[in-house]
Amino acid sequence: MQAVATNQALPPPTWSEKHTQDHVRKLFWCFFGAHFFEEKLTTKALDSIKGFAQNLHEKRLEGLYVDQGEDGLGVPSEAIKPEECEAIVALAEARLGIAESERLRENIPIEDTKLQAWFLGATDDREKRRYIFSDTSMSKLAELKNAKAWTEWLKTEFDKVEAKNFEFAQQELERSRNIDGTGSKKKWKVRIRIFSNSHSIRPKALNDWNNKIDWIKLVAVSGKKNQLIVEFILLDNVPVDALWHFTWGLARHFVVALNIGTMGYWWWHMPEQISKYYESIEDLDLKHMLSLERSPILKVDWGQNRVLTEEDLNRVSSCFVALPSPHDRDQHETFNYYIGGLTFLALNDVHWQCESTVFGNFFECMRAMMAEVGDWKKGTQFEPVFTDFLNKAFPEIDEDREQFLSICRAFEAKVPQSVTVTLKEASFAKLFCDAYFMHKFRPAALARNAPKGN
Repeated sequence: MQAVATNQALPPPTWSEKHTQDHVRKLFWCFFGAHFFEEKLTTKALDSIKGFAQNLHEKRLEGLYVDQGEDGLGVPSEAIKPEECEAIVALAEARLGIAESERLRENIPIEDTKLQAWFLGATDDREKRRYIFSDTSMSKLAELKNAKAWTEWLKTEFDKVEAKNFEFAQQELERSRNIDGTGSKKKWKVRIRIFSNSHSIRPKALNDWNNKIDWIKLVAVSGKKNQLIVEFILLDNVPVDALWHFTWGLARHFVVALNIGTMGYWWWHMPEQISKYYESIEDLDLKHMLSLERSPILKVDWGQNRVLTEEDLNRVSSCFVALPSPHDRDQHETFNYYIGGLTFLALNDVHWQCESTVFGNFFECMRAMMAEVGDWKKGTQFEPVFTDFLNKAFPEIDEDREQFLSICRAFEAKVPQSVTVTLKEASFAKLFCDAYFMHKFRPAALARNAPKGN
């Protein structure tokens, strides 16, 4: 699929590296594929496949590596009994037999490649994955008895929901445009320039947004794929004496939605002196120049640079709507903390390391969101609620879990100086807020704001 996409001069699929490096995921798809044409694939059967993939991977590790654990030294020859090994090998041989009996297509149409890429991407989204593997969806697969037809049906269903949500988002976006009443003509255009350390911008996704939204326009910067121009086109109902503060609030509102919807980092400027403070260093005795840098440099690793997509921007629009509007100032405190975290991320350099301040702002944002949704009650201990969130939303976090919880404990006890916060933990605090907003706060807010009957 990667080869076909590359040959068609498309951007390479963003999911590929993650899937090829995740051994449990590969095992799941291997065995799930064999069940595609069963009469009825139930949720219980899927859970069984997931558990089997996890257990098989763990057994494979036990059979490959010597490990020192709590129970002593783990030796491969003692970890797996011969009959268990034979059973696993026999299962692998049977699965290979199924694969060898299948006829592969010599040419895969680009439409099929896009559909397959969409499906794998959709299964990485927790909300979509829940529906994809629901009993309703599995029954549809059993009815159609065709994987491609089932995938097309899924995409159609998601497209319908997305279209309905986007229609609602457009209505709410238009409402956010007006201060008092409805303007009669276009009056102001305010342009801002945003930088990103996590995404690159391509015109195609922006064109899709601009065709749908007529007063927030997104413009790519030629030769600067990490920069985005945002234009706010306002009507004549905004008086000039309110223009500065209104558009400032509107711009911050949009940038927060952009950060949450993409789970990346966007701001008016990025830290510059993240490893050096000097112009040059010269060894006068040996007569040559030196280059000395701070290690590690103060730059967040946001993962593989991602291309901003239409799907990202659809999430941005729903986040924009779910956030309290610039008019609702009594509801701004929660996301003022989020903005504070973004601001201090942009200030963090060799002259002022403020990782603890970054973490503190996102920590307070998380607590405020959980209190508003009802997952946490002020005055009660926060750590158990935060632990439950980590276990469910980020089960892959293992070795760093206790570090996050110890920092959480210190901030809850109001002794942040007792722990060391690195840029890694500070940036993860932002991702925790993004994930919670997307999966808990956003649905609740959209349900409250949705027109009656929807």
